[in-house]
Amino acid sequence: STSKKRVDLDQLKDLFAQVEWGDKTKDEARFRNMVENSTLVVTAWDGDRMVGFGRATTDRAFNGQINNVVVTSDYRRRGIGRKIMDAILEEDPRVTYVLRAGPENEEFYRELGFDREELALVYRRRE
Repeated sequence: STSKKRVDLDQLKDLFAQVEWGDKTKDEARFRNMVENSTLVVTAWDGDRMVGFGRATTDRAFNGQINNVVVTSDYRRRGIGRKIMDAILEEDPRVTYVLRAGPENEEFYRELGFDREELALVYRRRE
């Protein structure tokens, strides 16, 4: 089942560790703010186990950015990531979303209708 805004932060830390996003979980307050300040948060559950997560920030009018879509390793290839993405994208079909993804995930996002754009500018955070 999928849920909006139901998140277990301890389980989310484990999910992030599986895909080497542990840098985002070191500062507990910042990690919590990442979740709480996201406009959309979608999770997937098998009983009490959180098996998927995705989030987006959006103005709910024109633009949005999707971040941190992840499915636990033993639940991949079951359509869970697609359901998480569908829940975000269907929130408002008028919104244009952008995301960053590694080359290993490009095919997945292309199947959902994402296209590669010529120009993306990134201002990297300083930590």
